[in-house]
Amino acid sequence: MPLRTLFRTKPAEAPALRVQGYVDARSTHHVQGWLRDLNAPASRLAYEIVLDGAVLAAGIADQHSDILVQVGVGDGNYAFEVRFAAPLTAAERDRLFVRPAGTDHTLELAPALRIDPPGTAYQGYVDERSIAHIAGWVRDLSDPARRVEVEIMLGDTVLTRLVADQYNSLVQQVGVGDGCYAFFARFNPMLTEAERDQVFVRPAGAAQPLELSPGLNTAFEPIHHVAMDIVNNCNLRCPFCVYDYSHTNRTNFMSEATFEAALRLIPFVTDGNFWLSCLHEATLHPQLTDFIARVPREYRKKLFFTTNLAKRMPLEYFEALADSGMSHINVSLESLDPVVYERMRQGARFRIFEENWVKLLEVFRAHPNPPDIRYNMMAYRSNLFEIKSLTEILLREKSGRQVEIRNTFDGPQIDPKFRNYEFLTSAEWAWLAREMAGFPAEDVVLLLPPGGEGYDRWNKAAEVKFPEQDPHAMPVITKAPAPRPFRIRLAWDGTLTVYSEQPRLPGDPPTHQNFLITNINEMRDPMAELFEL
Repeated sequence: MPLRTLFRTKPAEAPALRVQGYVDARSTHHVQGWLRDLNAPASRLAYEIVLDGAVLAAGIADQHSDILVQVGVGDGNYAFEVRFAAPLTAAERDRLFVRPAGTDHTLELAPALRIDPPGTAYQGYVDERSIAHIAGWVRDLSDPARRVEVEIMLGDTVLTRLVADQYNSLVQQVGVGDGCYAFFARFNPMLTEAERDQVFVRPAGAAQPLELSPGLNTAFEPIHHVAMDIVNNCNLRCPFCVYDYSHTNRTNFMSEATFEAALRLIPFVTDGNFWLSCLHEATLHPQLTDFIARVPREYRKKLFFTTNLAKRMPLEYFEALADSGMSHINVSLESLDPVVYERMRQGARFRIFEENWVKLLEVFRAHPNPPDIRYNMMAYRSNLFEIKSLTEILLREKSGRQVEIRNTFDGPQIDPKFRNYEFLTSAEWAWLAREMAGFPAEDVVLLLPPGGEGYDRWNKAAEVKFPEQDPHAMPVITKAPAPRPFRIRLAWDGTLTVYSEQPRLPGDPPTHQNFLITNINEMRDPMAELFEL
């Protein structure tokens, strides 16, 4: 029998696993990605999703992906997606990883890792983008209660991540949920203008950046307005005034030092919103025009004040205003009938008002670039049937840029006799609204009472009852963080209040929450202290 030589061959070793793939999405709700074995492209790998040593889910990466085919990854059948039965926390999401089953190899996170839940659609804009900051808002349309994390990007670099959860009253007023979808970030150090134009914002994990607002603001103006008063008094005692002067016994004037301290804020204020008057009459201050001249020319466009034109002023005053570079002035009046005018503007004389008015118009018309003139008018029974014709005169003959017709912010300081005799009913407000409907919206602002509801005298439920108030009580301080943009009140003595205006409808009286009360003279670096709030 022939000998047969038996050869015992050593079996071939399987090639080592060579994994290619990424985790493309890792959110609180799901994980998505792909992986394959480069040594065996026809095989399909098992995977495990691991959190803190525990396997949350496992499966085979065999789902089809057209994107993988397009980029040349075999037949594209290497994808996986797992959705969690219960959402993870953000911290848990960030600790989660994927590995090929039975290995210690951790799948890499994709450079453009998406962290938002599947099916998310966004609404929002970048409203402001300067060399110093960026601001805007965004919400998840599929889950409006969720606050979206955003990434602020410069090219491929993430400058910062933050959650868009700040309140923005304008966002709410246009009907976007509760308005708590805003974001704001400062750049430190500041960017160059070229870098500013390359910055974009995207919801973390999203492919598309937020659009730039059509009205994109490129200036760093985190202060919405400074409602300043350089005096604490008025020369008139109008029966509808929102301020109670019963405890005002003398006129106090803002000092030069306090005004200089206040001017540190003006570079950061939006145009037309550094007010020289809010509640009182600025022309009572003997240095009004000197104060205006102290403002650097490039910031004069931020200035405005309201005046009743009831104090006789020299020609030089109007010439200084015409050449001031201010944004605008507001002129207050209700009627061209001297009797009605003087009843509404108690303490005024129509002939003095008219004398000042003629000077103002003549000087402004002769100047190449005077401030705009806007007119404020209160609506009452005494002037109701004059309002339309007066508005036409103010716009066409009296250089009016805009006319604002207001309802009264009712309060305990208003004499009940005046309220009962002068306040308009709902029907009268409705009639006035129809009368004014033909004017362009940019020319005439009609501030109706809330809901169009006037003072209906026959309705006992509409009678106003006011609680006892202490006129000297300090305002309540809330511990909530101050929203940005900042709103600031500044009194003649330098008392500075940072406050917010709560959500309200047009025509509602303002309701405020105060976040800080200090004195501008004691602030070494006002903007730094504001941003520390």
